[in-house]
Amino acid sequence: MASLPNIVRGGLNVFWNKLTGSRIPFEINIHIIDSCNLECSYCYSNFYKRGNPWISETQIFKIVDGFRKLGAIECSLIGGEPLLHPKFSQLVDYITDKGMTCSTITNGYMVPKLIESLKKLDTVCVSLDGPQEINDITRGEGSFLKGTEALQCLQENNVNRQIRVTLQKNNLGCVEEMFQLAVKYGACLNFGLLFHQASDDGTEMGLSEDLPENEDYRKVLRQIVDLKKRHPKVLINSLRNLNNALNWPTTFSQYELKADEIKKYPDFEAIPCHGGKTFATVDTNGKLYACTNQIGYDPEAPDVLEMEVDAAWDSLKSHKCEGSCFYVSSVEKNLISELNLDAITNFFKVKRVN
Repeated sequence: MASLPNIVRGGLNVFWNKLTGSRIPFEINIHIIDSCNLECSYCYSNFYKRGNPWISETQIFKIVDGFRKLGAIECSLIGGEPLLHPKFSQLVDYITDKGMTCSTITNGYMVPKLIESLKKLDTVCVSLDGPQEINDITRGEGSFLKGTEALQCLQENNVNRQIRVTLQKNNLGCVEEMFQLAVKYGACLNFGLLFHQASDDGTEMGLSEDLPENEDYRKVLRQIVDLKKRHPKVLINSLRNLNNALNWPTTFSQYELKADEIKKYPDFEAIPCHGGKTFATVDTNGKLYACTNQIGYDPEAPDVLEMEVDAAWDSLKSHKCEGSCFYVSSVEKNLISELNLDAITNFFKVKRVN
């Protein structure tokens, strides 16, 4: 779990932002690499592979330094497969030496090799999409075994761990099995929703063929909400977050509602977006976006490699999202930024390895 000083500092910053309308970031997500050793059928990462394959060590240091000065307390290293970055261990050392909380998400293949560095992280999230016969269809043969070996390695080394499940057509019936897998490895369980996929050549983003029908999505979300109520310490998603997805007022092919669209659904309790206000994402080209979902869609996104970080962050004011979405990772941050009691309580309630 994040250190007490970071929790206090982050809490004060979130409260101050909400009270005054300030924009003190508490988290920066850095796409440190676009490459991956798997080719998951639904993945949208090819959409990002249109520039630098990874950000250099010194460039990442600059980003970390800049956001640390702005007040950020958390840094997430994402990809691609982050553990393939040639300087991954050095990046972890640099971030943690700065007193920041660091986390990553991985397919697990490199976990045993890099376990000494991973011990320094707040959380390591392993992506698995079902039991072996389901997971290996979409993520590749042998990927389930590598993922569970990674979870066992993390468990043996007392590293805080999560399992990330991306809900799609072929794994909607696997919720209970994935819960049992999380229990087996002492991990939290994090469900995400699928909504888009890159074209084969990475030039455009479209709907994924793995996207379930609306009612199928709602059926499994009801099951997950019930599971959360019965096992609040295992599921990482807060109830308010899950209910936001369950009650999404339009089709799941439309993951975002603009401000003017929200007005069409007066009964829907939209969660305001804080992307570009309390958190942001940097891609491998150094472009700064309000969140991961905006990567590639804003040709005028500020460049933190060409500008000073504080100037890039300041210019993001005009690029922030003004709508609402069901992208669960961002929604959880939005809820905390809104000082939502359920989300804040959930943050302290979920099981964590000390």
